[in-house]
Amino acid sequence: MHLRKKHRNRGLISSCMTVLFGKSGLRLLLLVVLVLCVVLGHNRNEAAGKEKELARQKAVYEERLLQEEERQRLLEEENAYRQTKQYIEELAREKMGLVKPDEIILRPEETEQ
Repeated sequence: MHLRKKHRNRGLISSCMTVLFGKSGLRLLLLVVLVLCVVLGHNRNEAAGKEKELARQKAVYEERLLQEEERQRLLEEENAYRQTKQYIEELAREKMGLVKPDEIILRPEETEQ
């Protein structure tokens, strides 16, 4: 009895649809539903493709961020080194040729050509 009631409801739904839309209207409705399903499926595939592309871009940017963080760390180390007395002495020796009072400089003789 329970199955008959369900089956009767299907007939009722079908007859209501026929009354509301008519036979040609029902076909049109089915066509619209089919088109909507195709469009939604296509949009879903496009969204999945965009999601993959965005995930790839995210990985690229995360890698670039790690590289820039390492570069920043190295620059901070270099900046800290430039504040030391050792760096100032090296710079004075290289650029200005300065020496400490107890050092002797040995230079090769220049030959005339």
